[in-house]
Amino acid sequence: MHKSSYCGVNCEKCKAYIATKTNNDILRTEVANEWGLLYNREFKNEDIVCEGCKSETLFMLCAKCDIPVCNKKHGITNCFDCEHFPCERIQQFFDFHKAHDTWHLFE
Repeated sequence: MHKSSYCGVNCEKCKAYIATKTNNDILRTEVANEWGLLYNREFKNEDIVCEGCKSETLFMLCAKCDIPVCNKKHGITNCFDCEHFPCERIQQFFDFHKAHDTWHLFE
């Protein structure tokens, strides 16, 4: 598991992060379409912007995530460092990604 984000996602494997860092509009469109299906909602290219959850520029769904709030409350920088790991919340998050074939983001 990668420890760069609060939840364990390897940002360098995330297409939204890559699209932002490389300013790649073709990749943004691909991500908007893929994630639209994954999350059952519509995303526009301008929604696909993220520089990692520990930055000021977050993907819109990540900006609403409670995992960073929990990490900060416990004074840790990653769920793997928590004495309660794996808690129910992070296990739900992992299960979602395993079920939707997006587990590669954690490698």
